[in-house]
Amino acid sequence: MVDRRGSNERVNEIGDADLILMRRMARGERGALASLYERHGGVALALATRMLGESNTAEEAVQDAFVSMWRRAGDFQPGRAAPRTWLLTIVRNRCIDELRRRPATSRIALDEAQPAAIEGDPWPEIWKRHCGDILRVALDELPSEQRHVIELGFFAGLSHAQIAERVDAPLGTIKKRMRSGLKRLRGALDLSYAESP
Repeated sequence: MVDRRGSNERVNEIGDADLILMRRMARGERGALASLYERHGGVALALATRMLGESNTAEEAVQDAFVSMWRRAGDFQPGRAAPRTWLLTIVRNRCIDELRRRPATSRIALDEAQPAAIEGDPWPEIWKRHCGDILRVALDELPSEQRHVIELGFFAGLSHAQIAERVDAPLGTIKKRMRSGLKRLRGALDLSYAESP
């Protein structure tokens, strides 16, 4: 039988299944952790191996990431990221920690350790989605007048003068809203990344 559902629907089902597993894990169900490992352990190990260059250290980083995910399952917030995105962010952070622990003589620059883009590699898209999720949440928390001028300036590409004309407000007011909104946005984003496991 041909599956006629759209790819977005299938992606939603995968995400929904991961959310169910996260809820089960938060209740202490070890089988849920095993299921998440079966679903995402391969891509997590591939990411860690590419960042660290050693399979043993990569396996330890992935194991640490899954243990952290298990311990913090109750803290997971579905509105901020998908479980897979959260997991891969933890893996990436564990790899960066490992690279920083290495002696200076054997350490490579963190920029060089970032996974290089290869065909079919999910990491760039996952990271972009994760950052987009964080940005959307941070934007939603801004006062509406600040959010509106930021959206017009950055997403619609309007100048300050064009925004002032569009919203019928003085240019100085628009500049102040933009400055205040960006400052609050930067603070919210810094806090979100600081809270990443």
